[in-house]
Amino acid sequence: MGKDHDDLNKIITYLTKKTTLTLCCVDKEVPYCCNCFYVLNKAKMMLYITSSFNTHHANIMLKSQQVAGTINDQARSVAYIQGVQYTGQITLLNNEDEQQARNLFCQAYPIAKLKEAPMWAITLSMLKMTDNKLGFGKKFLWHRADCET
Repeated sequence: MGKDHDDLNKIITYLTKKTTLTLCCVDKEVPYCCNCFYVLNKAKMMLYITSSFNTHHANIMLKSQQVAGTINDQARSVAYIQGVQYTGQITLLNNEDEQQARNLFCQAYPIAKLKEAPMWAITLSMLKMTDNKLGFGKKFLWHRADCET
């Protein structure tokens, strides 16, 4: 396996330990951010979130699927900064895809069974992880094209 595979494994290890992402979307050139619980589908390199249609970000995402965001720790020292920046395309899930995502999400967050909000998938196109614990400015990169043949 090569460096790209090693970088992806480091990023996946980090993402599977975290629970919350910042999601950024844009409506008429005005950015909007929110925080969501997520779960990673490693096989598809997707992040699943749930969000009801009455949220501002859901209304934006129905119009524009391009999203970006971060998943990070709250470090008090620059030496301990760890985090991931991502870009991708978000889609509203339905049918079997929606049920598979909901099952995975409810395994991670059993309380989600109490309120059945729509499921969304962020198909990741780029991940960039910073891990200052391994040296200041240490980066790991992944692009979807790296795993396509």
